[in-house]
Amino acid sequence: MTNSEKNVCSIIIGDDVEIENIANGLNVDFQIHNDHIHGKIDVSKTSEKFLINISNIREKKFILDLDVIISENSFLELRDESDYEYGSDIIISSIMNKNSIFEFFRLNNFKNNTKNTFNHNIELALNCEFRDFNFSNGSNEMDNSTTVSLNEENASYIGSGVMISNSTNSNNDLSIKHLSKSAKSDCSFKTVSRGNSNIKFSGKVFVDHDCSKTISNQISKGLVMDELAKISLIPKLEINNDDVVCAHGAASGKPDENIIFYLKSRGFPHADAEKIYVQGFLGEFLNKISNSEMQEKAMKYISTHC
Repeated sequence: MTNSEKNVCSIIIGDDVEIENIANGLNVDFQIHNDHIHGKIDVSKTSEKFLINISNIREKKFILDLDVIISENSFLELRDESDYEYGSDIIISSIMNKNSIFEFFRLNNFKNNTKNTFNHNIELALNCEFRDFNFSNGSNEMDNSTTVSLNEENASYIGSGVMISNSTNSNNDLSIKHLSKSAKSDCSFKTVSRGNSNIKFSGKVFVDHDCSKTISNQISKGLVMDELAKISLIPKLEINNDDVVCAHGAASGKPDENIIFYLKSRGFPHADAEKIYVQGFLGEFLNKISNSEMQEKAMKYISTHC
């Protein structure tokens, strides 16, 4: 789907909030009180497709509480490509009504010396699909938490996270709750840890008793680039029904020196050989992004930061 097929709205948040191009069927309200931003995005039942770009230009910590409501048979794409130079504290609560689609892209840059938190709780109804993609360079302290509740039949979640960090204590928690039959989830997390970074990922998949025909896949991988760097990957499965197809995997380690040696033998300097290796490692799951423009931006993000 191209941007020309969507109604594009921009939300620019500085000392004030500027909202551009609110189309019929889209209700957007953002207010700032005591340096806290309170926002609401409400997509009415419509065949129109909406793209919202959120931009942070505040010269202070970014504190946001956001409610997102997507009516049945509706489509919303939300993008955040902001830099957070002063830290951030973001809480999002989303409700998806039946037959709706929600695409959420976060490609963010953070300063090493800041603290950033992100918490998203999302509820999916019948036949909904949530597509969630996050790319981050980390910060000194970072806590990310996402809880996905697949409440009704054929609800679906697909998500991928990438973290490339030189100096961070980062905790990443993903909880996927299969609460109805025939729901699907597919999650991947990849990270590169350098310097003295300590990156943790905990991914839990819960399948309730009456949730037959569940399909779930979770994979997490990490590259440890330096002696003091650390990665901890903790997949969890709690399965209460036998009629399911669930898989998980986790692996971390140093780069394959044989591949690095091969690239160097082809004339690449060590730094370039290492960068090519890391790009290939992080780009493995980019084909999950069906949006060609955002897939290209994700590839550029990886290339810039690795």
